[in-house]
Amino acid sequence: MLTTQLIDLYAALMQPVKPQDIGPLDALALMCEIAMVVLLVFSGHGFAGGWHGWAIGAFLAAVAIGIWTQWMAPNSVRRLENPTRFAVQVMLFFTVALYAAAAGLTWWGFGFAAIAISTFAALRD
Repeated sequence: MLTTQLIDLYAALMQPVKPQDIGPLDALALMCEIAMVVLLVFSGHGFAGGWHGWAIGAFLAAVAIGIWTQWMAPNSVRRLENPTRFAVQVMLFFTVALYAAAAGLTWWGFGFAAIAISTFAALRD
């Protein structure tokens, strides 16, 4: 009897759960987050040559990841509420664009900012 109940409980827990409310905009938002990190690494490399540039880029990316993890990630306990979260996202995207422009990646930076801001504006909940 107990074994049957445990098997039933295990079967119920192991059923795959389809994520809800995941669509193409969510995939684009994830790509924007990844593009932000990549753009920051390349921006850092534009500031200095050799390994110093890559180190600067890795530092910039780590700071952006830390900010995102603390205040904007869906599973964060410190997640900001909208509209504050959206305002911080916009400021972060503009900051990335300015770093990219300073490193000589002007079109990449502002193109990224335009796409990212538009995507996250469409996803506001």
